[in-house]
Amino acid sequence: MNRLDLILRAGQDGQTVGIPVGPDASRYIAEVIGTAIDREFVSRGGATGCAVLRHVDDVWIGADSHATAEAALWKYREAIRAFELDINEAKTQIYSESFRYSDSWPTDLASRIEFALDSPSRRVSERLRAALEHAFSLTSAASDDGILKYTLRYLDKSTLPAGQWAVVEPFLKRAAVHYGHTVDYVARIIVWRHLAKRDLDTDAWGTILVGLLDRHGRLGNDAEVCWALYAALRLGVTIPIGTALEVVRNCGAMSIVALLSTAYAGFVDRAIFEATENVIMGESASGPYWPVFLEWRVRDWPEGVFLLPDNDLIEELIEQSISIFDAGKLPSVFRDVDENDFGEVDHAIEQRSSYDGDWDDEEEEEDDISVNF
Repeated sequence: MNRLDLILRAGQDGQTVGIPVGPDASRYIAEVIGTAIDREFVSRGGATGCAVLRHVDDVWIGADSHATAEAALWKYREAIRAFELDINEAKTQIYSESFRYSDSWPTDLASRIEFALDSPSRRVSERLRAALEHAFSLTSAASDDGILKYTLRYLDKSTLPAGQWAVVEPFLKRAAVHYGHTVDYVARIIVWRHLAKRDLDTDAWGTILVGLLDRHGRLGNDAEVCWALYAALRLGVTIPIGTALEVVRNCGAMSIVALLSTAYAGFVDRAIFEATENVIMGESASGPYWPVFLEWRVRDWPEGVFLLPDNDLIEELIEQSISIFDAGKLPSVFRDVDENDFGEVDHAIEQRSSYDGDWDDEEEEEDDISVNF
């Protein structure tokens, strides 16, 4: 475990801040650690008289009595502390048998969308609009962006965005503006519409994307910034220099790489290169800005004369012209599709297997425990 911790810290500028969220390698590491904790828990007798289920970092323990549940929970705490970790106390509770184990909203939303889809043509739009409004109500009541993400994916699978764009587009705009965690799905859908149907209102969406970049850039929300930049790049949206500067000042390396790629394509004033160089001049390729150093040299961006990698590995990657960002790459759903056939692509969101669900963005360094009796 010490060697594993050393490797993880080496990939996070020497900091111990848990497992990086996102990379597939983190999923393997999390499962190795989770399995070791399971074995420790069993060795301590924690599973005696209980039924235990773990999914990634969520653990369910079924017991016949409150006392047995408390004893199992105490032993799980001890097991996880053996690895110098701790449970997420805010999400750890003991429930009675009347506890509701699953949410009903996925079935509810799916039924409403299917009802709209199966309605007479003259009623589809109003019923779909009602279903989408219901999704917003549920999201607001539960403060859960995942409900909207589920709705967006369900819409995409149903191909409703193709035939009901006048109803779906306002829903996309509201989702992106009010719920930042939906930006990745919204970006996929509007880029698909632009490439497949060639009728997207790019002016209106350009205003929205710039607004998203301005807000999330100031907040340092890298995921939202990267997806908004992806959409802006594909739609050819010009980004004001002031908005670009907020991204450089507050966001991480990958957001900056995406921004500079957008600038190199002509959609941001090239003064952003000099401004970026001034911001990161004191950094090196051995720190968190290594992707910026790598891309800057490999792609021969302007300015950058004072950006010296001073890292043998990065220098070797530069010599081999290895890049980590492809500004011209098409969305996955258009892969291997001839441009003349883009109109035949029915879906915007690629099919993929998910280890922890489409709406689970929780960090992986704390376990969530539910104990039931």
